[in-house]
Amino acid sequence: MYAAVRRYHVKPGRITEVARRVQEGLVPVLSRQRGFVSYCCIDAGNNIALAVGTYDDRRAAEAANETASAWVKQNLAELLGPGEVTVGRVIVSAVAAHA
Repeated sequence: MYAAVRRYHVKPGRITEVARRVQEGLVPVLSRQRGFVSYCCIDAGNNIALAVGTYDDRRAAEAANETASAWVKQNLAELLGPGEVTVGRVIVSAVAAHA
């Protein structure tokens, strides 16, 4: 499994708008892509948003990054500064055990 982590500076007071647009626009696009596993967007405070997506393989993670980058430029450019992107192999992972 591979993860893609994106970090963005958000214009002050606009994190809620960014989250709304991502939920309504980007998430449906990414979730339909081959190899998609999961996605979450995080308000890290101090006008920083993090996005973490997990994918079956590196090719899927890189394709998702291309899709997300294009989508962000088209739909969020006025609300975000340049993004920082990291893709890597997941080496430790855990999920909650449900009884």
